[in-house]
Amino acid sequence: MGSYEYLNRSIESYAFDDALIGRHMVFVAGPRQVGKTRLAKRWLEKKGCASLYFNWDDPLTRQRYLKDSRYFESPARTLGTPDPWIVFDEIHKRQRWRDILKGAYDLFGDEFRFLVTGSARLDLFHRSGDSLVGRYSLFHMMPLSLAEAMGAPLDSCFLAGEGPTEVATELGRSIDASHRSDSPDAMDALWRFGPFPEPFLRQNDRFSRIWRRDYLTLLIREDLRDISRVAELDKLENLTLLLPDRIGSPLSMASLGRDLEVAHTTVKKWLEQLRRLYLIFPVTPWHKKVSRGLKREKKWYFLDWTYAPNDGCRLENMVATALYRACMMLTDMGFGDYRLHYLRTLDRKEIDFVVCRDERPVLAVEAKTGNVSPTRTLMNREKWFPDHLPAGIHVVARPGILQRHPKRTWVMSLDRLMSLLL
Repeated sequence: MGSYEYLNRSIESYAFDDALIGRHMVFVAGPRQVGKTRLAKRWLEKKGCASLYFNWDDPLTRQRYLKDSRYFESPARTLGTPDPWIVFDEIHKRQRWRDILKGAYDLFGDEFRFLVTGSARLDLFHRSGDSLVGRYSLFHMMPLSLAEAMGAPLDSCFLAGEGPTEVATELGRSIDASHRSDSPDAMDALWRFGPFPEPFLRQNDRFSRIWRRDYLTLLIREDLRDISRVAELDKLENLTLLLPDRIGSPLSMASLGRDLEVAHTTVKKWLEQLRRLYLIFPVTPWHKKVSRGLKREKKWYFLDWTYAPNDGCRLENMVATALYRACMMLTDMGFGDYRLHYLRTLDRKEIDFVVCRDERPVLAVEAKTGNVSPTRTLMNREKWFPDHLPAGIHVVARPGILQRHPKRTWVMSLDRLMSLLL
């Protein structure tokens, strides 16, 4: 990763909280070049353990382990620091890495603390389950939020409320709080350069284009090989070129399959691989009967909205990423099981995003580039959510917009919404 200044991140407020993790190992998973290594080194410096960083991509670290499986013990003890932290970076790329961690934790879990960082395979391992269950807590480090970009990361947000009423009440309180005057500048930089730290901080158009090109190449040509056996890499690269024009629309696997000259089941498999690499993420249709919702087509968005081909797509993708990030982080923090959906009725009425906590809708969001008036579908959302009315937000690209409407509905500028989310 290139050299750039460090930005404080929201994950720091809870991933190392003993009340949340106990004595567990801390696993931090997330996209390539999102700042996991910097976070780990920063944490070690804060705890006086800077020398206890071990990158398993480094041949020296692997050689030391082969000579002595307890190679980290002496450096940790000689520091004289109580409860020293040890970082194993990229250990998930090594064979038998789970056995290595299990052995280290079982021997030293009462004396040392362990931080393990990684990306796709680390998250995939968590989903599959293993003998390490009960020994670690997994957290996700996502690209920058607006609050992080401004140097003031949030440790929670209004979506942490237990139900629709609590979320709507807390939303009103959050909106009434002071809104930083420098948010439009940070918002403009995020809009142009995306949420990954290096291009955001450099703020150079040519550098950003090269960075995004190289990022895709690294994901597909290197990282993909670590988690799958995809052979037709050229066609998979073509898939990434076709996806931007389909942002915001339910994705037809059959149509993509015809364009790529592969089976629709292959397209489905490739999309899942790209999701595991944190390049894209799905938004599933919401339905009160979950089984019916699962049969409908998903929408797919990029974590980095700069791949969007126009302002309308970029706005919707930016809102999707911010909500998806908030859902993932609130789930990691133990507030509930948060999921991001969209609503589409048989007569084609649509709400762009529906945030659910434990399968209960708590927020509905529409994203529009120009129209300041809330859509009729958003204002009449009680038709689809008759039991409990979720809060409603109509997001517009124009700055300086903030309106309150009946039925717990707000119209606000994109930068204001972004400033309210984790």
